[in-house]
Amino acid sequence: MRRRALLLAFFFFLPLLLISALPAKDKPKTAKSDKIGQDFSKFVEIAGAEKVGADQCAQCHADLSKGFHRSAHSMQEVACEQCHGAGSLHVAAGGYSAASKDKIISFRDRSAEQANGVCLSCHSKSEHVRNWFSGAHQAQDLKCSDCHTIHGEAHGEMRGGFQGETPGIPRAIDSRRQLNENCLRCHQKQSAEADLPYHHPIREAKMSCSDCHDPHGGSAGNNLKLSNTNELCFTCHAEYQGPFTFQHPPVNESCLKCHSAHGSPNQNMLSVSQPALCLQCHSAHHNGASLPLVDRCTNCHNSIHGTDIPSATGGSKFIDK
Repeated sequence: MRRRALLLAFFFFLPLLLISALPAKDKPKTAKSDKIGQDFSKFVEIAGAEKVGADQCAQCHADLSKGFHRSAHSMQEVACEQCHGAGSLHVAAGGYSAASKDKIISFRDRSAEQANGVCLSCHSKSEHVRNWFSGAHQAQDLKCSDCHTIHGEAHGEMRGGFQGETPGIPRAIDSRRQLNENCLRCHQKQSAEADLPYHHPIREAKMSCSDCHDPHGGSAGNNLKLSNTNELCFTCHAEYQGPFTFQHPPVNESCLKCHSAHGSPNQNMLSVSQPALCLQCHSAHHNGASLPLVDRCTNCHNSIHGTDIPSATGGSKFIDK
């Protein structure tokens, strides 16, 4: 009896000993949190410089200072030197020049890593940028200032002229229309698709790109907010979620099997018009000449996303009439 107890104890503890003896492996899943948790204060430090105060900055940068007072940063009591670094050396050098550009933090002269590091010195603690280092925008070396207007007004070329927007009016990203414009400036393919006859109401500003995508790096491919495409679609199109007694397999796999997400020349944003879309998987009904009927399949099969109603021949033909 004692021998049996010893054997049981031996076989119970042996796997634990083997696991503890295995060499530690890298943990790439924690790399993102380690990166976002690092100290970014080095990106706003200028060696040997001291702060001179926002009033000193306003003496030369009066126009920027005036606009900055209406910005979100100013409302949070963020001062110039919190982003641009202490300004004493910049003032002593007589302002900005090619020779003295290292005396102040100018975003246009900084790499994307350095410029974004300044923003992350505050915003790394924000929940909405937790996926930034795994996102496509970071991989493409985009700067925060490529999308965000930091001083409360647009930098350089004025943005506007988007579906009734008055050209040349500077504004922060404060509306769906402006947010969509910023996205479509770079995403030209999606911009063209949004002009097709059947599209999500992006152009009409009834929804925004960020309803589906996380510009700061989503948890899934294409910066999507949810890793499952169907779950993302069902947040708005809940009537197609089911569960149904009779499921249509492509619906369970991915909505994108049949639909084009940004726009399409076909009704219901189908990627291919009917009946050609259905004929990719199904054989068609034929007329007397053995030719397929040229009609929309959903004229009869009106519950194509799924149904609880069986057909007389068994299973379901997705006909609820």
